[in-house]
Amino acid sequence: MVVTATRVNQPLSEAASSITVVSEKEIAQTQPLTFAEILDTIPNVDTTSSTSVMYNRVSIRGSQPNQITYLIDGMRQDDLTMGGNRPMGVFADPEILKQVEVRNGGGSALYGNGGIGGTLALETKSAADFLADSDKDFGALVKVGYGSDSISWSKSAYAFGRSDMWDVVAGVTRRDSGAAKTSYKRLRSTADVDNDSTSVFIKATLSPTDNNAATLSYAYDIAHNDSEKGTRFDSYRYEQHRIIGQWEYELDEFINLKTGLQYAQSNFNFENNVPRIFKDKFESFSGNFQNTSRFELFGRHDLTYGLDFSRTEQSGLTKDSGEWADDTSRPDAEGLDAGVFIEDQYKLTNYLAIAPQLRWSYFKRQSNADYPSLSDSKLTPGVTVKLTPIEEVMFWGSVTTGYRPPILDEMYYRMDYSSWGIQSVVIPNPDLKPEKSVNYEIGTSLDFKNLSGVGDRFTARASVFYDDVKDFINVEVEPDNSGSLPVFTYRAKNLGHVVNKGIELSASYVIDSFKVSASYGYLKSENKDTNERVTGVTPQSANLRTGYRFEEVQLEPWYKLHCAKGGWTSQDKYQGGYATHSVGLTWTPKIPNFYTVRAGIAVDNLTNKKYVSVTDSYGYARSFRAWLSAQF
Repeated sequence: MVVTATRVNQPLSEAASSITVVSEKEIAQTQPLTFAEILDTIPNVDTTSSTSVMYNRVSIRGSQPNQITYLIDGMRQDDLTMGGNRPMGVFADPEILKQVEVRNGGGSALYGNGGIGGTLALETKSAADFLADSDKDFGALVKVGYGSDSISWSKSAYAFGRSDMWDVVAGVTRRDSGAAKTSYKRLRSTADVDNDSTSVFIKATLSPTDNNAATLSYAYDIAHNDSEKGTRFDSYRYEQHRIIGQWEYELDEFINLKTGLQYAQSNFNFENNVPRIFKDKFESFSGNFQNTSRFELFGRHDLTYGLDFSRTEQSGLTKDSGEWADDTSRPDAEGLDAGVFIEDQYKLTNYLAIAPQLRWSYFKRQSNADYPSLSDSKLTPGVTVKLTPIEEVMFWGSVTTGYRPPILDEMYYRMDYSSWGIQSVVIPNPDLKPEKSVNYEIGTSLDFKNLSGVGDRFTARASVFYDDVKDFINVEVEPDNSGSLPVFTYRAKNLGHVVNKGIELSASYVIDSFKVSASYGYLKSENKDTNERVTGVTPQSANLRTGYRFEEVQLEPWYKLHCAKGGWTSQDKYQGGYATHSVGLTWTPKIPNFYTVRAGIAVDNLTNKKYVSVTDSYGYARSFRAWLSAQF
């Protein structure tokens, strides 16, 4: 089931947009270190530092990370992407994820300001998910894993239980890693590196009746990244609290309510032996309300309408020596985003449906520093037409509009900092304009069963898109090697007029114990004012994955191929294309009425390919992973 296309659960086969879903089983097979690593095989999706919890970056269709709408359990996460050498600000441990849903393409009608590139939705597990293959009402899971690429160990422990009214899960994951071994140098990092992260997750759902459910969840994440090189020592510490309360109530066809509130707090500390110390604090409070009414009026209507809001505050302290003082590089600032929306899934006949949507959005940005405040509002309409000539085939066409105001860091953050022999300079830009986009897309999806035998299934999805963005915000990098120390100057700028166009293809075939899936993405991102390509965008990528399960011994070997065409990075360097191969083996025996064991081994970058991605992310050398879990 997917939600990003309509805000209402629907089967993937009925979703009229370019959507990819990564299931819990697929996540478990590859043992990802971070959620960003889960996205490595999705067409036109790029990740940077996908093996670093603290520095995940995700790009969809050439977008910046802050041009993506990011959801956890349907609750929008405020973008806390920090300027300079700060972490992304939002992360979720793969151990708690039930599925990851990626919708390529912009549009702001449903989820508010942002989403120029697409939507990334994470769904967390419940006790019912842990106990899905069991008739038990409670249990526990312990797991340990190792990866040689960054000398990483992961340890997890979860307990869960369910009854007619309650569903409760609680657990913790700890990850420790050391110096990374990249494919570029094939040596361990010259710096003495010590990284670790701890994720605590608690989720409880109360369902007093079949049509009434209230959920409360709490996530606590803390990560450290310490490095030492010569006489230089840098220490990064990131801590995040996230509390989500939700209520769902279904009375009849007209009353299907979903509402939620979220409080999040993030703290980032940096310290080195220059000495120089930073403390950054972020707080946000957000909520949403929606109702779906279903009725007949010259056809079938699923009318969804509601509102949402989000208020974010940030502040910073610094201490070069002596007492703490306000950090002028990160002035106290706050942002407000709010809006109302409506969408109608209108099924005129069994073959034709139309989905008009409309949103009114408002935003405000202000700071206590000597910068101007910015506020505005905008209507963003959209429409999707869906044609289903036969049950197994669907065609769609859509035109959606998007709107993304600049985030606080793009407007107010400044930095002048030297580290590791490089001077980094970040210049604020309080005069940024909001981005405005129009996304055109046509596509088709296929879903055929029993093609060559009983029980087989073939699915495919194809789309052609044209994303037209005005006042596109891009962080430009200006290198200067004229002095004794290389200087890189970063500044967010409105490029004017950017067009992202391309195609996305995916297909899978399953028969008996055999499964194969493939995908391909082509993307051209061009600045229409200069007729030059936008840098840092992977122009083409392709993926293949296949596996076969031997039921007699519960073994499943698998193979994965990832290819990427080279291109120009944001620092005007050309990186060549590459292809990496991975193989693995999973073993899932079950002892009836006792416990389930899951074990796996994998080899990534089997040929030890030397490569750097267009996103400036170093690839990892040949690495070995192994993991073992037991559920009681």
